[in-house]
Amino acid sequence: MYRSIYELMLSYGPRLVYGTGMPDKAKDASRSVHFESCVNEKAAYESALAGAYASKRTACLFSVEGVYEALDPLMSSAYTGVKGGFVVVCVKEGALDVTPLGPFSKLPVLVSDGTVDDLAAALSFAFDVSERYEIPCLLETLPAKGPFPRTEGTAEGAPSAFVKDQARWAAIPQFRFKLHKALNEKIERIRNEFETYPGNVRVLKGRKGVVTHRACVDRMPKDASVLALGSVFPLPERLVSAFIDGMEEVCIVEGSHPAIEVQVRGRQRVDGRLRRGETVISSRTPEDPEELFGLAVVRDRLGPASAINLAHGMARGGRKKILALTDGDAFLHSGLPAFVNTLYNGSDYLLAIRTKGKAEKIARILQGFGFSRFFHLASAGDLPRYAGEGRLTVLFYEGDL
Repeated sequence: MYRSIYELMLSYGPRLVYGTGMPDKAKDASRSVHFESCVNEKAAYESALAGAYASKRTACLFSVEGVYEALDPLMSSAYTGVKGGFVVVCVKEGALDVTPLGPFSKLPVLVSDGTVDDLAAALSFAFDVSERYEIPCLLETLPAKGPFPRTEGTAEGAPSAFVKDQARWAAIPQFRFKLHKALNEKIERIRNEFETYPGNVRVLKGRKGVVTHRACVDRMPKDASVLALGSVFPLPERLVSAFIDGMEEVCIVEGSHPAIEVQVRGRQRVDGRLRRGETVISSRTPEDPEELFGLAVVRDRLGPASAINLAHGMARGGRKKILALTDGDAFLHSGLPAFVNTLYNGSDYLLAIRTKGKAEKIARILQGFGFSRFFHLASAGDLPRYAGEGRLTVLFYEGDL
């Protein structure tokens, strides 16, 4: 999956590509490209920024969950911008979307359905927008649908050149205010371009409509008019407004953290026709209690590997039968201090880690702490076997729980 997207990405001439967990053979895929697999997404994002500051066309390849682990440099990069094109491709593997980061960070966000033509068009457009407006661009895509053909990128880009400008790269509050105004102007110009972005697809079937984005289109009702946005932030306001004006009722369908809805309600008068649809992946809200085989499930709601600290707090408060869920990247990025704190204070719960091929590496780390109660979970159906454990137990798994 990642390999196919990496191959397609090379068609658009990046000189530097950073990621986590890519196959080692990707390093030899092109002699003209420097590829680096970093220890976590924050390190990858900051390394890529350095290249983009120096006028090199640069890319990152993450999971959607991974980009949330790089928020510190990501938020600042919206203001400083870049000199070379910088595109962050995020593969959607679960319920989480990149789209809420658009209004939050003021970085442009494109969404692809993962097909060859759509992802290729989105990559081309993203690099072009990033270079012309000197701003990083986020691109969310569904997993790649088939192997992608690749032709060697021909754009060599500008030679490396870092221009010293403390008002931009190390801005004090006075300069940051100027950058804020410039960013707002930049976003409005990008909004105008998004009005005609080919990835925004409109299908008219009646007077009841759905506004969504390209990663949700497979679950749309068959008898409704649909506006599937490929450009989520900044919202193509005229396109969305025209669609809403032609409908008697409009439902917005996206993930549990809305990005389209907050922009529509914030910028348009919708005359009571707008209503919120159920989330496509899950209708559960973060406040709903969740249980699995009698276990209280705790997920990373507050940040990478936050489930570990939350489960520890619940266990110390007297709650029994807790299942904390995180993934390997989050565990390596932020979970180690939380896990050591659990060991030190002696909490009892189940910790399930979606290892994504890193089970042996994580096992060695746990053994380094003197901890050996870890097991491999073949499927969710095996959870009841460990539900009655009265001590801290770690379960490795590869699928979804």
